Amino acid sequence: MLERAKSLIDEDPDECYRICQTYLSEHPDSHVAYTLSGVVNYRAERYGAALAFFNAALALNPNQAELHNWVGTVWHELKEPGRARDYLRRALELKKNPLYMTGIGATYTEEGNHQEAIKWARKAQAIEPDLIHAKQVLAFAQLALGDWENGWQNYRANLGGRFRKKLSFDNAPDWDGGPVNRLVVYGEQGLGDEIMFASCIGDIKADDLVIECDPRLEGLYRRSFPSAEVHGTRRQDRDWNVTCDAQVAVGDLPAFFRPTRESCPRKPYLTADPERRMMWRALFKSWGKPVIGLTWTGGKQASQYTKRMMGLESLRPLIETTDAVFVSLQYKDPREEIEASGLPVRHFSALLSDDYDDTAALVAELDSVMGIHTTAHHLAGALGVPGTVFVPDAPMWNYATGDRLPWYAEQVFFRQRKSEKWADCVRRFMSVRQPVLEAA
Repeated sequence: MLERAKSLIDEDPDECYRICQTYLSEHPDSHVAYTLSGVVNYRAERYGAALAFFNAALALNPNQAELHNWVGTVWHELKEPGRARDYLRRALELKKNPLYMTGIGATYTEEGNHQEAIKWARKAQAIEPDLIHAKQVLAFAQLALGDWENGWQNYRANLGGRFRKKLSFDNAPDWDGGPVNRLVVYGEQGLGDEIMFASCIGDIKADDLVIECDPRLEGLYRRSFPSAEVHGTRRQDRDWNVTCDAQVAVGDLPAFFRPTRESCPRKPYLTADPERRMMWRALFKSWGKPVIGLTWTGGKQASQYTKRMMGLESLRPLIETTDAVFVSLQYKDPREEIEASGLPVRHFSALLSDDYDDTAALVAELDSVMGIHTTAHHLAGALGVPGTVFVPDAPMWNYATGDRLPWYAEQVFFRQRKSEKWADCVRRFMSVRQPVLEAA
């Protein structure tokens, strides 16, 4: 029965899980069934359930290195790097495996200790030089430390992994950066990353450039890249000619065009709809004050969601002491949180559709964008709108060094101190930035 479950774990994980649960009802001491159940839940990002199953398997088989590795991996996903490292080190004691070494390196990346992450990745490469996981750990650590030339080359190893899906267009080869006739550039990450990496599109020299993007970006990209053929068919059926000479993921473009932070042009590259801008301009002008867009929650479990939960309440010191009108740029409907806070924050959830052109027109008319880093900051930077990005302690790689997002001219960082509450961080910001706000 369990052999059949193993054979189905990729093809039909639900059936694999059902078989394991049936087996466990009669064989509650089967560490194999617990392990398979843990893997199914881990892949489905049900980390709490996965942890319970792996711990049950570990209790039955405490000296199996791979089970310690699985428990450590889940704790890493749950953003508990210290606990994760304890299990990964135990796995390494039981079995010298370079994958366990890269896992330990990844926990240091989560804590912002990038030099230690590099050390562990190098240990893994000493055993297995071409190990993809080692390149992935190196990529984020090198990029965080400003070594973009090597970081972007290693970053390409992420393509085809869990967070960067590799696509195929007519089985075309991957682009090598050289002259090409018809080239397809495709999105493969979140909306913010897709916008950020699009800053490289203007550097491409191709006779026939095709962009496949998130459907929400299609109108904005068609206007912004008028010489390109744009299709908003990402994750959808394609009804256009996919034949091409080469293809490239948008996240691989920096390896060709951004060897250093200084190589970013820091110029606006997206163009919002002028007619929609006119509507927002008329409204904002009628208020007679600066208009500031706010972001206070962003990300998912894999992108530091817990660290990026500022909450609207933490922005109270900014809102109550600044003579401006504040507008929500939250992706999800913020009405309930705004009403609960009693703060004078406006929202236009009913007016903003899935067409990101609507949001782009609003953002283009703002005086500034402030708050935790979200897609709104990438959009603002790409449109040339200034902003202040509140950066959590031990942030993601692209916020780890420098005083601003290098892709844009005026998305400036304000960093949270270790163990500092967000409200205290905002108060500290107000004490040093008040003249800047008044000037705006």
